[in-house]
Amino acid sequence: GGWAGVDVFFCLSGFLITALILDEQRVHGRLDWVSFYARRACRLLPALLLMLAVWTATLLAFNSRGFLGATPSGDGTGRVIDISRALTDVVVATFYLANWNIVDGGQEAPLGHLWSLSVEEQFYLLWPVVLVGLLALGSRLRLWLLGALIALCAVLPWVLWNDGAGTERIYFGTDTRAVGLLIGAFAAMVWHRRKATNTPTRYAAARAWIGLAVVLYIAWTAEDSPRKYLVYLTLLAVAVAQVVPYLADNRGVLARGLARPWLIWLGKRSYALYLWHYLWATWTHVLPAPVGIPLGIAASLVCAELSWRLVERPASRFGRRWTRVAH
Repeated sequence: GGWAGVDVFFCLSGFLITALILDEQRVHGRLDWVSFYARRACRLLPALLLMLAVWTATLLAFNSRGFLGATPSGDGTGRVIDISRALTDVVVATFYLANWNIVDGGQEAPLGHLWSLSVEEQFYLLWPVVLVGLLALGSRLRLWLLGALIALCAVLPWVLWNDGAGTERIYFGTDTRAVGLLIGAFAAMVWHRRKATNTPTRYAAARAWIGLAVVLYIAWTAEDSPRKYLVYLTLLAVAVAQVVPYLADNRGVLARGLARPWLIWLGKRSYALYLWHYLWATWTHVLPAPVGIPLGIAASLVCAELSWRLVERPASRFGRRWTRVAH
């Protein structure tokens, strides 16, 4: 059920980026496009380039060793990686196209986890343009149009299903996975309008707890079934959209539970941990599980800490040069 975390992340990301844009529009009357994309690049690109550089150097140094290709979904024996094809995959990942690389026939380089970053970055590229266009319309009309776009993305998996042959296209496609990002964006627009008009929300706490329960239930029980591709991608996002606005407004039990120091520490390093965990899961997969799993977790945490301190934090400070609104 770990895949459910991806849907949680997409909805949260859609909410966050939309709220940031709406705040900038409210304060300054327009979106500074150069500043927006400069901040996103400083936040995400340096850590990605560091990880890809280390992986490429490892490939060139140990290209004849099978541990480089021992993916967690494999049998643990690994395989020798074709260098030229793998380097092509690295270039594709740098340009945030890893998801379509998988759909078009798979990757030689075991960097499949970068598909979700690619979906997010493609969304970041297109969504601000769409959102600014929607903001030129009436508040009710823009929500209806966004709802129609969400419905289209939610229906696409049914069109592409093809008796199960379309699972990869559904799971990795930007258009199908945009449903979570757009539901998060919809929640942010409703939340932002409610704050501007000081409108109370009904049953916010109950909806948040129910949403959390739905996420946990699906993550704990879901199998690789048609529901995962046809229903759960949307249902998970709807559930998360009940939780995030509540956490933004309230400091109750749920918020306090998520404000533990160790969770905050982990959250700040979550992007680096996302980048590094799959590499170590691959490199240590040839080892016996009692050795490989603790080693992989520990090494991932160390790399995440180094990435955060030496790359991400300095890059984010540099990126704040383009910050117009304090968040």
